[in-house]
Amino acid sequence: MTLPFSDKDSVNTATSVHGLPRMYNTASEVEQEIASIAIHKAQRTWYSQCMNGFMAGLFVALIGTLAYTAGGGLDPAFTKAFPSVQKIIYSGCFASALLFIVIFGGDLFTGNSMIMFVGVIHRKISILDLAWNWFLIFFSNLSGALISTYLFTYLTDQFGAEPWLSWVIGNAEHKIGYSFGVAFLKAIPANAFVCFGVYLGLTARDITGKFICFWWPVFAFAVCGYEHSIANMFYIPIGMMYGAKVTVGDFIVKNLIPVVLGNIVGGAVVVGLSSFALNPKNH
Repeated sequence: MTLPFSDKDSVNTATSVHGLPRMYNTASEVEQEIASIAIHKAQRTWYSQCMNGFMAGLFVALIGTLAYTAGGGLDPAFTKAFPSVQKIIYSGCFASALLFIVIFGGDLFTGNSMIMFVGVIHRKISILDLAWNWFLIFFSNLSGALISTYLFTYLTDQFGAEPWLSWVIGNAEHKIGYSFGVAFLKAIPANAFVCFGVYLGLTARDITGKFICFWWPVFAFAVCGYEHSIANMFYIPIGMMYGAKVTVGDFIVKNLIPVVLGNIVGGAVVVGLSSFALNPKNH
C-alpha cells in the first residue's frame, strides 16, 4: 500500500479556523489523495504491481513471525489465567506490519480494496483497473507470504519447540473452525480497522504521526481476533507446515473465501463508501 503522500503534496499553508497553521490533512483532502493514489496504482506495470504485492506479503509473514515468537512463548498456565496479556503482546508486535509496508513500499490486497474502490466511485479508474489490481496484488501477497513463511519461519524451525508448536497448530485449526457467516463477519471489522489506519495515516504529515495512526487500528483488530485474509496467509500455512489438521481445501473454502469477501466489504463499503458519503464536496 505505498502511499505517495509527502509533505510537499500537503497543503502546508492551510490554516485552521483560528488562523493557526494546520499540521494535519483534512478528511476531504485525504479522500482526494486516495483517489489520486488509485490512479497511480492503476498506471503501474503488472510487474511493478506484483513486486509491491510480493513485498507486502513478505512483510506480513516476517512480522507475523515476530508476533508469534513474542506472544506464543508465554507459559500456557499464565496465558490461561491472563489471556489478554498474550493478545496484547502479540497484537502490539503485529501492528508494526503496516508501517513497514507503507513506508518501505508494498501493496496489500486489503488496503487496495478501499483505495481502488474509492478511485472507481470518483470515476478516476475503471472497474477493469480495480479487478486487475486486486487479482495481481492478491496472488502476489499470497506468494510473498508463503515463500517467506516456508524459508524464514518453517525451515529455520522457529516454532518447533513448545509452547510455540501447540500454539501455531491450534491457531490454524481454530481459524478454519468458523462457519462461513462468522468468518465473513469477523473479516469486515478487520479490514475496516486496517483501512482506517491507512486513512488516518494520510492525515498525518510526519513519520511519528503516521506511525501512531497506522499502529493503533491494526493493534485493535488483532487484539479482537478479527480475520484478515493476508495475515491468514501466514497464520494458517505455518500451522499446516507444523502438522495442523488443515487441508489446502479447508484453508481456501473455510477461511480464505469468506474472509476475502468480508475484507472487501470492510474496506470498500465501511471505509471507502462511507468516506465518499461524508465528503460530498469532493464529488
